[in-house]
Amino acid sequence: MIETKFKDTEVGRIPVYWEATNIDKLCTLKARIGWQGLTTGEYLPQGDYILITGTDFKDGYIDWKKCCYVSKWRYDQDTNIQIKVGDVLISKDGTIGKVSFLNSIPGPGTLNSGVFVVRPKQEDIVNQAYLSWIFKSIWFKSFIDQLTAGSTINHLYQKDFVKFQLVYPKDKSEQTRIATALSNIDALISELGKLIEKKRAIKQGAMQQLLTGKKRLKGFSEPWVEKKLGEICDVKRGVRVTREALTTEGQYPVFQNTNYPLGYFNKYNVAANTPFVIVGGSAGLVGFSKNNYWAADDCAYFDNCEELNLVFLYYILLLRQNEIKRHVRTASVPRLDRKNIEDIVLSTPLLSEQSAIASVLTSMDNEISALEAKKAKFEQIKQGMMQQLLTGKIRLVNTVAKMNATSANVHFRRSVLAAEIAERLYEEPTFGHVKMEKMLFLTERLCHIDIGSHYHRDAAGPYDNRALRSIDSQLKKHKWFEVKRTEKGNRYVPMQNRGKHKTYFDKYFSAVLPTFEKIIDTFKTQNTERCEIVATLYSAWEDLLHSNKPFTDADIVNEVLNNWHESKKRISQDRWLNAIQWMRENGFAPNV
Repeated sequence: MIETKFKDTEVGRIPVYWEATNIDKLCTLKARIGWQGLTTGEYLPQGDYILITGTDFKDGYIDWKKCCYVSKWRYDQDTNIQIKVGDVLISKDGTIGKVSFLNSIPGPGTLNSGVFVVRPKQEDIVNQAYLSWIFKSIWFKSFIDQLTAGSTINHLYQKDFVKFQLVYPKDKSEQTRIATALSNIDALISELGKLIEKKRAIKQGAMQQLLTGKKRLKGFSEPWVEKKLGEICDVKRGVRVTREALTTEGQYPVFQNTNYPLGYFNKYNVAANTPFVIVGGSAGLVGFSKNNYWAADDCAYFDNCEELNLVFLYYILLLRQNEIKRHVRTASVPRLDRKNIEDIVLSTPLLSEQSAIASVLTSMDNEISALEAKKAKFEQIKQGMMQQLLTGKIRLVNTVAKMNATSANVHFRRSVLAAEIAERLYEEPTFGHVKMEKMLFLTERLCHIDIGSHYHRDAAGPYDNRALRSIDSQLKKHKWFEVKRTEKGNRYVPMQNRGKHKTYFDKYFSAVLPTFEKIIDTFKTQNTERCEIVATLYSAWEDLLHSNKPFTDADIVNEVLNNWHESKKRISQDRWLNAIQWMRENGFAPNV
């Protein structure tokens, strides 16, 4: 990255090698004209021709599951607004200025009258992915804010839209680098979101099995006992606290009629890890605090629970929350009687099994919380990257993490990168010499960094045995990791200074952290052969791109099977072709 000189423009200060031009000078803005609007009967619940509306926009892309459909006749009328891969869509009705980028489409489709499609007039000047990010930037937000200031405007007119000034680097390759960096972190955030949803679904399934006794943990076989909750513990109502008594500086959270703190108090009346149920306001909600807290008068909690593990009880109540809500009296103020809680019939095992079940579910919750924190961290990083990259305050050059010319410095930085890879992967059963080489290669290529490696078309290639020996030596010299031969091959074993490389890693590689995280998260549990396939395809694909000659996916596979090593032929042609498609869909294709 480099800092640069700026110039003053109508929209503010931008780099001297950037431009700010009215959007209609470089792009077409198309939308269905008013008389072509659809009648209610033309919206189809299913079909072959997708209809995109502004309500289908989700996190910068289209939620295809929400889309309606239209007939072929309707689709054929919309010649100018039939969607294409690379289209940028902007909502013009309702919440105006929302953006969606069509990086892929599941089939033919068109737009309703509430959506603009923006397309570059000359694709050699404007990168479409970069264009989509500009519409998510402070430039466009400021433009929309100015249009709507002091008014109730809920429509984006073309006569106004054309006044928006597109800020862009004149060098299209810089646009591509910016779009790639932002798209990579966006993909990482999306993948974390999907993983969180998957973990939540797994946890919900585990609750259904473990909390009902349908599935027993190993070592437990004693029968479960049914009792009413009021028979095995006391259900108590909290004590009123006035809003005047609440403080932002208090030590203990106060729960009143929601399952999140309304404020803080300097006293507590319930011990940590005791669940509660809201009985007024948001009646029926189940809550939990890992710390001591104050339960106010619209909050019921549990005491004298000698037969119950309270964390286990929390998960039981959470599982049965909908059942609890059915007892809420809906009046001007919803109310849940404590007797309804006391009458809940529980089937419970011995305390030891309750504790074991609670421990399993808590571990799942902790894993989800860690992933949510990681996602929030990358969302924050993404916002910072957008602020810096789309205003030109930070510039991306061809080599993002540019290395010093001295070989000693390159070798040290290479060993720092290897130490971080080893730190993330050394406990994985598939991680050894070959996988380390593949992780280094993919990181160097996808992050656009130079770590002084020279890769060869070897049996497990791309491979640089000389660099790997140097890395092993450096890791041992700094007492970070030592390579030991085992029955399953070479393994990276932590040494006493493990982790002390991180200061250098943050210094040298923080700019490419989102892409690095994506590589690690994607291939962490993949076997070595899978990593070899992707790295080999990337290298062959990259070579063909450098040739500046047209080629197909079959040509990439042919390059691997016939111009690399004979051992590559052990992998079927279909696997190579499927991997190419996977790389393209998941952002692992080279873009020389």
